[in-house]
Amino acid sequence: MIKLLKLQKAVLVLVLGVLSFIAYKILDANEVKGSIYFEMLAGVLIIIGALWLLYPILFEKSDGDGKAEIITDPTVEVPVDEEDKKPATE
Repeated sequence: MIKLLKLQKAVLVLVLGVLSFIAYKILDANEVKGSIYFEMLAGVLIIIGALWLLYPILFEKSDGDGKAEIITDPTVEVPVDEEDKKPATE
């Protein structure tokens, strides 16, 4: 689903934010003066990643019936559910 909505970069930014925060905690434990910059970087990256994850929801397109249509990557093949394959037999 993440690849389908083109959110790999958002997840990467969130991971970099977490790694930056871990680096801050390690440097802060060793009392390095510049460690505060890693904390600021972590905060900025987490905010950017969170907003990037919200992008498909905020900028979805609605059709005439008011139903939302999220634009996805056309090169990714969407798996078909088993229920959609089988015809209804009653």
